[in-house]
Amino acid sequence: MTTVSVSILTVMLILTLIPLLLMFYTSFKPTGTLFNQVAGVLVADFEVGDLNSIGGPITAQFDGTSAVQTEFIAPQLNPRQSRVMAVHYQKTGGTARWVTRIDQDMRKFSALEFRVRGEQGGESFTVDLVDVKGRRCSLDLDQFLRGGLTTEWETVRIPLSKFQLSSLTPGLSERSAQNIELSFTEGSGTIYLDDLRLNFRKWTLNNYWDVLISGPFGRYAGNSMAIALILTLTNLFFSTMVGYAFARRDFPFKRLFFFMIVGSIAIPPQVLMVPVFILMKHIGWLNSYWALIIPNLVLPFDIFLMRQYISKLPLAIEEAARIDGASEFQIFWRVIVPLCQPALAVVGINTFMGSWNTFLYPFLLTNTVEMRTLPVGLALYKSLHGADWVHVMAGSAITAIPVIIVFLCFQRYIIEGLTRGSTVG
Repeated sequence: MTTVSVSILTVMLILTLIPLLLMFYTSFKPTGTLFNQVAGVLVADFEVGDLNSIGGPITAQFDGTSAVQTEFIAPQLNPRQSRVMAVHYQKTGGTARWVTRIDQDMRKFSALEFRVRGEQGGESFTVDLVDVKGRRCSLDLDQFLRGGLTTEWETVRIPLSKFQLSSLTPGLSERSAQNIELSFTEGSGTIYLDDLRLNFRKWTLNNYWDVLISGPFGRYAGNSMAIALILTLTNLFFSTMVGYAFARRDFPFKRLFFFMIVGSIAIPPQVLMVPVFILMKHIGWLNSYWALIIPNLVLPFDIFLMRQYISKLPLAIEEAARIDGASEFQIFWRVIVPLCQPALAVVGINTFMGSWNTFLYPFLLTNTVEMRTLPVGLALYKSLHGADWVHVMAGSAITAIPVIIVFLCFQRYIIEGLTRGSTVG
């Protein structure tokens, strides 16, 4: 029997952890979805049209006596492609550059890759990443191809860690490059380009930072933490007191009141939405902490749980305390509460998780950014950014981390509750 129970619990634990692990897995990806692993962004394959593959223009910049001309041609040495780009340059003074627009956050990528060859061999250039204000970080091709290009097609892969990306968009978290530019060295010649692409990193933590700075998530987290802690403490205190009264004391209509509390557990929270909203509006508590706290100061299920647990405790312990002269409050505080630690842990964890994850009532009862909680902020973030799943999963992970920490800290009390009730005497 024990083996069967352990096996069932293990299967339940695995089934519970799988969605959580998949959520974290997706949140560390630079882009895509759970099952869609995107290798990179094809910037330009020059197959169709006059723009690059992501819709950016392809231009040339030159001044003075320098000149740059571009044209699409059939690749004599690479018949698998229908056409490539030929760049004819002459640099005798001033600048001579080939430019294409990308508008990408370079933190997401691990490398810049392209296929290239020269017409005569020995041609060279500098690869520049340029932001919207003209700040650039550059890398000389000679670091990867000693002696410059050859007349054969070669694949050049430049790790982006070689660039000084910190020079792009300083003061912002992003390292956005508006353009990729090829700046030619002195002389003249022709180079041929094909399959310019940016390869994604395999994993990244930038999604978490992007979520945190994209909105007042600090305020959302503060609201959620304050509300969850207050509700957890009040439910621990009041549900224990009320549960003790129902388990040990006699008073008028005790059975009726208990049946009303148990019956209220069966009422779906959606049924109470309109009455609670109207009540909060009439007493002026809309968009306030009072509206988020007062209706949940003590929950019916917590009262029921504490009453059932306390009713199983042996009466002999309380009678011994009375014989020793303890008052009712001393019996409650020094005898009952310590014996209820496993049940209190369950009440605390359930209340904290429920308060932290609740969405419906904070969404209905608040209407300003300052009063939103994390679930509401995350839902609005998703609606603003569409199906950007890696960032949505990062936001969900940020929301889940406090709950995971609380559960890991107090889960031993839940396990202890399985055996302590039969040995407290």
